[in-house]
Amino acid sequence: MEILALKKNLKKNITAYDYYLVIALICGLSFFGITVIGSVTNVHINPNSALQAMQQLTFVTGLFLFFIFSTIDYKFIGRFYWVIYFLNIALLLSVIFFGETQERANVTRQLAFGGFSVQPSQFSKIFMVLFLSKFIDKHKDSLNKIPTLIILGVLIALPVYLVYSQPSLSASLVVVFVSFTIIFVAGLHGKYIFAAVATLLPAGLFFAYDITRGTGNHILVHRFLQPFQIFRIYEMLSTEYIHMQNVRALQALGSGGLTGKGLYMGTVNNLNALAEAHNDMIFAVIGEEFGFIGSNIVLGLLFILILKCIFVAFRAETLLGKYIATGVGAMIFFQTFIHVGVVTNILPNTGIALPFISYGGSSMWALMISMGIVMNINKNYKPRSIFEEGD
Repeated sequence: MEILALKKNLKKNITAYDYYLVIALICGLSFFGITVIGSVTNVHINPNSALQAMQQLTFVTGLFLFFIFSTIDYKFIGRFYWVIYFLNIALLLSVIFFGETQERANVTRQLAFGGFSVQPSQFSKIFMVLFLSKFIDKHKDSLNKIPTLIILGVLIALPVYLVYSQPSLSASLVVVFVSFTIIFVAGLHGKYIFAAVATLLPAGLFFAYDITRGTGNHILVHRFLQPFQIFRIYEMLSTEYIHMQNVRALQALGSGGLTGKGLYMGTVNNLNALAEAHNDMIFAVIGEEFGFIGSNIVLGLLFILILKCIFVAFRAETLLGKYIATGVGAMIFFQTFIHVGVVTNILPNTGIALPFISYGGSSMWALMISMGIVMNINKNYKPRSIFEEGD
């Protein structure tokens, strides 16, 4: 009886600790993001900043979603994996037919409902995590058979194409990365990984060669990428083409020094020299106003959140839980990597939100739902300890 009581108390303490730690991380990152958005919009001069107020509302409603999904059994959600998949496809298709086009960027990514809008591509990431996790769990014994891999490829390719065609290259890449991470963790045979590398390596070399041929001389690149996407690659590779957006982002990061210029004190930020500073370039504002130390604290907190997802995946009681937690961790990692890579000009300029910090309701809600599900997986954790026999 004493051993059972110790085991029950151990489980309760571990899950409670993880739960409150994740809430603290999410709240800390979100509050910091709201503060930086306030700096971008000069909220100290105009207290009625619409963007900051909207992000505050987004955070509160997102936290509500986090609590809801942390209480719903993830195995119950997994039962509806086909419904989730077709809902994902339906939402992405509805963007094509009913989406709101943003004139400034000439993209169609949002569904508008009066003064309210959502971006289905943001939810597509967690939808695919849930669907693939359950699909692979159901077909784990045949995962390394060619028919199963072909079906998986088709099921992944359809939403990726629909997201990419908006166009949203960054979101489609996140879906691809998350999908292949889950498949790898599920036990994809090494021969398929070798075959993929053997195929992608020469394809990547040919892509690089084709890019260097210059505008108007491309063989295949222009058939897969939009002209503005090709030019963004030029911007990254050559100082001759480097875009002022990239220059100003690097100026902002570098000028922050070790400790930064202080909140509301960023020169590049105050001059409104950075387009999409509240979203795609928010890490540059963080670097300018909070410096090297502040930037690395933010990245450190995100890294801890990713580690929590990995730890939950390692000790999940089911393969479904393992795959979901892995997918969510991969999603947060890849989004962070792309965002920081774009700001530091090591990746082509493609817009993507910094998790929990950048402005955006759909991104915040999708992330909150994702972490809520991860915490539900953690609640079902059954610790194996010295008190328990077996494997």
